[in-house]
Amino acid sequence: MSKPIVTALAFAAALLVASASSPAVAAVAPAATVAPPDLGGMDAAASLREWLKLSDDQVTKLKPVIETRVTKMDAALATVEDAEKPDVLGFVAEYGKIRKEFDAGVTGILTPDQNQQWGAFKTQLEKEMSDAAAHKQLTALTPALALTADQVTKLQPAMATAMQGKIDLLQKLGDGGRISMMDKVKAKKSMEGINSTLEKSMATIVSPDQLATYKSVMAKKKEDRKAKS
Repeated sequence: MSKPIVTALAFAAALLVASASSPAVAAVAPAATVAPPDLGGMDAAASLREWLKLSDDQVTKLKPVIETRVTKMDAALATVEDAEKPDVLGFVAEYGKIRKEFDAGVTGILTPDQNQQWGAFKTQLEKEMSDAAAHKQLTALTPALALTADQVTKLQPAMATAMQGKIDLLQKLGDGGRISMMDKVKAKKSMEGINSTLEKSMATIVSPDQLATYKSVMAKKKEDRKAKS
């Protein structure tokens, strides 16, 4: 992976960390010293600022653009996952809209010269935005699960992989243009399988109580979304 891409990913994660939040959930995990996620990235963000010659004002304007992208992506995935018969084509259309809005938001902040550099790595960055989303999700989960910094570091790749796996699955199904009822059933089962794989990976990193709390938190979020729909 080229230096611009790595730097950009760290920049996205760094901007998201400061603003991640979630409703308080009572922790079931054993009492422990809660360590903030070791997500770092500020040095890399400074490098990207220098590489693109970003001004302080540009950095400030980019932060909500990245936050909005991740928040909308999370919501779109949650909607399709919650459905018994996922609207695959609806997700693909929404995903495309989110990507276009994100690109327009970024290019509207950069100068013409900066935009030429942005175009060189934005496609790869699109594929890696799940990293930033995983960072945000883990930051939100840390208080409830009493995660240590080491656990956060180990969990992040598994969560990013699961998120990207769902996106790839839905996009692949959507490429066919027509989605049958059987396709929707398969999509539902496949996403459940991805979640099961994630939980198995988590079981090697967190305690049984922490894993139980994670499942409880995710179930509560799903209930809350259904109540609002």
